Amino acid sequence: MSGMFFQWIFGREHYKASYGTSAWESFKKLRSNLWFRTFPAFDTSKWGLPSIGLRAQAVKVLPFNKQRMGSDPLLVRQTVPFKEAVNLVRHSVESIGTADGIDIEMVKFELVGERYSLLFFPFYCYALKGSKGKSMLLVDALSHKVIKGTVDVDEIKGNPVGDKIPYRPLRFLPFTCPNCGRDFPLKPHAKIHVCESCAQAWQEQGGEYVSVPYRVAAADDSSGVSWKYLPFWRLTAAIKSGQAQYRTLKEFFELFPLPRVMDGDALKKRNICFYVPAFRIRDVRAVDKFAAQLTRKQPQFTETAFSGNEQDVLYDVWLSMKDAKEMAYVLLYSMTNKDHKKTKDIVRDAELHFVNARLLWLPFMEKGIYLRESQTDFALQKNAIELD
Repeated sequence: MSGMFFQWIFGREHYKASYGTSAWESFKKLRSNLWFRTFPAFDTSKWGLPSIGLRAQAVKVLPFNKQRMGSDPLLVRQTVPFKEAVNLVRHSVESIGTADGIDIEMVKFELVGERYSLLFFPFYCYALKGSKGKSMLLVDALSHKVIKGTVDVDEIKGNPVGDKIPYRPLRFLPFTCPNCGRDFPLKPHAKIHVCESCAQAWQEQGGEYVSVPYRVAAADDSSGVSWKYLPFWRLTAAIKSGQAQYRTLKEFFELFPLPRVMDGDALKKRNICFYVPAFRIRDVRAVDKFAAQLTRKQPQFTETAFSGNEQDVLYDVWLSMKDAKEMAYVLLYSMTNKDHKKTKDIVRDAELHFVNARLLWLPFMEKGIYLRESQTDFALQKNAIELD
């Protein structure tokens, strides 16, 4: 399994104050890193093999091809179902260490962009005969290390050869727009491709291209400015926690208040929107702070079709809609004030129910080391994102 791991930790940190007295203060911390795990998809009670011991990304991996493997290899039967594999992963990320003077109130984690792959890892199997009968010697075919297990040779031979393992040959799609036939711009990390000719957006899904609706937020009338359009997923959602439901912005600002007076009647007519960055990120904390700030403000944009000049750029979409819905939970925790007990009690068991999703490009103006969003003027450091 591979993916991106996010974890928000809320708690209290105790320390010694003046004159030997003790005190504490609330804290919240964000952890984020790439997450890789391998674990057996078969019963390993006799193998003594908790994982393959290395990242699959570190070795050359080929598509499964029984003909290429030949007729001699024995395939160990998969016995761990996919649902159990998901539970194993979730259990591995729930554990958290504690330190002296730290009280943990709430821990929230999200795995974003998880990818599960079934790997067939090679081992040499040697059947040995001795005074005590037959035994099996297993050797890692990459590192040539002996695996200390007690598996019996007959158990290995009892596995089917693997004729029923489902696999499909690789298919290739033409990298051209299904609408006008023009080549897509070559962007290795892009999940959604925008045609430079007809301006339609497409995403590969199930072996074919599917049209993706999108809009572009209108920039102001600043003359002579080349705009950088960064993609966001705008997710319309309701927040539910127990019997409590938050559907409108009036209810939203009860959880995440802003220091200004607003028209309550107008807020009752507007839905809650999460703005999830869909571009490539270098500094997770900086971009998370920007996205949480944007979502808390709940701005309204004038939206149009893209009709920019040659200097304007639509940047790549790196995050899929499915992953964006998982990232919305990270934003929910990011907006939660470390000292706001009511909000923490709500988000502790909150679920997001999404009612709409739309890809939206927002215009940014380059000012020094920052990119500033046109309407809100919120700043994002350029070195926090991948612009190339």
